[in-house]
Amino acid sequence: MNSTIKRVLTTIIAPPLLFALIFFLPHASYAALSVLAVLVTIGGAYELRNLSNSAHGTTGGMPVVITAFLPLAQWVQNHCLPDVEVTFFMFTILSLALCVMELSKGREDAYAASILRLANGILILFYPGLLITFIQRITVFQAPGALLVLFFLIIFGNDIFAYVFGVWLGKNNRGWASVSPNKSIAGLVGGILSAVVLGGLFVFFVPALSAALSLPKAIILSVLTAVVANIGDLIESAFKRSAKMKDSGTLIPGRGGLLDSIDSMLVAAPVFYFLLAGFGVQ
Repeated sequence: MNSTIKRVLTTIIAPPLLFALIFFLPHASYAALSVLAVLVTIGGAYELRNLSNSAHGTTGGMPVVITAFLPLAQWVQNHCLPDVEVTFFMFTILSLALCVMELSKGREDAYAASILRLANGILILFYPGLLITFIQRITVFQAPGALLVLFFLIIFGNDIFAYVFGVWLGKNNRGWASVSPNKSIAGLVGGILSAVVLGGLFVFFVPALSAALSLPKAIILSVLTAVVANIGDLIESAFKRSAKMKDSGTLIPGRGGLLDSIDSMLVAAPVFYFLLAGFGVQ
């Protein structure tokens, strides 16, 4: 089975499973979604650590399991302490813990090596650890299920149609992004426009969303989320390029690793969340 067929099958199977999780397991502040976030965070952190080790010729590094404390903290914040920034407190504590860990190695290694380890550790905490918690934060708004579906619809719509338009019309306009030479202008524009259409139609036809978001706001939300999703994809491509690796891993058939599948949503989630808050969505 070639990679294209595997990618298509993965794309067909994954979104319905995710939407089923959102609609059928909303209990306890979407605890099931938070469990998934924990697992994805650990897997993504493991892949990012491997990319970093490959890029710098190092081994070992920060225990990736500690990144799980961030989505766990976000669930506690959502479910028990909505007025306390538990997640940012946890991120600060874990970052300081990494600094303390470096004190024991400062005499053994050069300053540059120490800074490199510390920077890599904080990067892993931030990406994917902290960024994924913004997906969980979407559940604090009214109509959280519909908003989660809207977010993933924009992300998946952009990704799927960027691939379709890239294959269809992108043969002669590739190479605009040096970190990912196979990406085409046709794929970029086609993906964003498709995400906007899907997002706008979904808001228009779902009463819970149309009451909270006007059509112009829905279009702005979809455009900016899709644009930033593409930036997220390029960021991860830069990570892989520096490590001289084609994929971040081999976990997902036809797509590579976890980071290859969640890179766009990690960076887009904060933008989506803050836009909702800025638009006055309750």
